[in-house]
Order: sequence, then C-alpha cells, then structure tokens
Amino acid sequence: MSQNATVSNPPAVGSIATAGAGVVRTARHSRAVEAMARAGLGARGLTYLTIAWIAAQIAFGGTAQSADQRGAFEDVASKPFGRVLLIAMAVGFGAYALWRWSVAIAGGPDTQAESHFKRLLQRLGALATGVIYAGFCISTVLVVTGRPTSSSTQQQQSVTARLLALPLGRALVIAIGVGVVIGGIVVIRGAVTRKFERNLALEKMGRRARSWAVGSGIAGNGAGGFVLALVGIFLVQAAVANNPHASKGLDQTLRTVAHAPFGQALLLIVTAGLAAYGLYSFMEMRYRRV
Repeated sequence: MSQNATVSNPPAVGSIATAGAGVVRTARHSRAVEAMARAGLGARGLTYLTIAWIAAQIAFGGTAQSADQRGAFEDVASKPFGRVLLIAMAVGFGAYALWRWSVAIAGGPDTQAESHFKRLLQRLGALATGVIYAGFCISTVLVVTGRPTSSSTQQQQSVTARLLALPLGRALVIAIGVGVVIGGIVVIRGAVTRKFERNLALEKMGRRARSWAVGSGIAGNGAGGFVLALVGIFLVQAAVANNPHASKGLDQTLRTVAHAPFGQALLLIVTAGLAAYGLYSFMEMRYRRV
C-alpha cells in the first residue's frame, strides 16, 4: 500500500501543478487582468512624463527635485489631489506587477519566441519587470504615507557598495555593468528595428494613431536604451575605481548629461525621448496585446 501511495503521489503533484498553471492561464485572459495591465501602463506613462518635466527643468537651470521615479512621485504628490492620484498609480503599478508575473508563469503575447531558450529569457524578463514595478508600487505608497525614500542614485550606490565588498566584487560589478550596457544597446536596437510593434494591436489603429505609436515607440525606447547604457557605463567606472559613489542612478545620469559638452541640447533630446516614452506608454495602455 505504501509503495502504491509513493508511486501515485507524483502524478497527483503534477496534476495540481498543471491545474494551477491552467488557473493562472485562464486568469491572465480575464478582463480583470487586462484592466490591471492597462492601469499599470497608464501609471508608467504619467511617471515618465513627470520625469521628463523634471529633466527639462534641470536643462533650463536646475532643480533640486530628483529626475527619477521618486522625484516624479513627490512632484505628483505636491499637486492638488496628488495623493489621490498617487494611490491610483500605486494600484496601477501593483496591478502591472501581478500581470507581468502571470505572464512569467503562463506566457503571453510577448513570450512567443521560436526557441525554448528565448521564451525562457522572455519569461525571466517578465518576472524581473514585475519585481521592478512592485518596487515602484512600494515607493509610491511610501511617498503617500510621508515616509522617507531613497533616490535611484542612493539606492544604486548602496547596492554597489555591498557588491564591491564581496569576494570578486569588482569583477561582479563590472559584469553587471557590461550587462546593463548590452541591455541598453538591445533596447536601442529594438527601437530602430521597431520590435516593439509586435506587442501592439496595429490592426486596431487608424493611420494617425499608428503614426503616434510608432514615432513615440522609436523615440521613447531609443532614449531609454541610451540612458540605460550610460547607467551601465557609470557602473563599470565605479567598479574599476572601486568607488561606489561613481555609480549613478537615473537622476545623476541625467545631471551628468547636462554638464557634458553641448549638455543642455543633449539633455533636451533625452528629455524629449523620455516624454515620448510616456506617450508611448499611453498608446500601449490603449493598444497593447494583453
């Protein structure tokens, strides 16, 4: 009897796992999950438009406000009904995280690569994106409740310092930095080749909407990839110098661009790209395949 029970357990476990995956897959196609995804995309759009607004102020003389997610949340909070809007954004970010995790588990329109390895990478990417947006949700809640939060640069320097303190820490940070640079280049390549179009229901768009979606997608993803590559370069520099303070988050990266030769013009171009990414997020909110 015990032997039979031992033999019968694995199929039972497999059946439960299969049933669980089926539930997740069914839930992912529900209207509620679709609404969650679109709410998160809307929150992302507002965040990047606000970051672009802060970056523009830096270009035209400077501001103490952080040009990153924290700064964007604080800027929104300072506006009339800002805290109400932040609560809605927190819900949106949390919903978006749940959606990306459901895609990581059950797959989705953006995890349909031909090879098993690429599908695995896409699912891992969805999982990581969910973690990032869960962090945005937490940061938004902290701002709403008036609790202190760290800027992107402070967070990155803290993590970099911990990594550098590990055995072979410098090599690890260099590897991560190179990976971030490569990631930025991949994003830029995706913008140029218009890979992002695969996630859009182009057949539902009119000519003008398609033009806005493609234009903002190219500019927004291109600018995002450029900034991501810069963040990776600063991370490599921090490892080479064994100085965690040389690493920079989004805010300090944009401020560094502002102080480069022709920095104002370059920062305004990047700012326009970040604003375009915000607009593209709203286009995704309406037309993304979920």
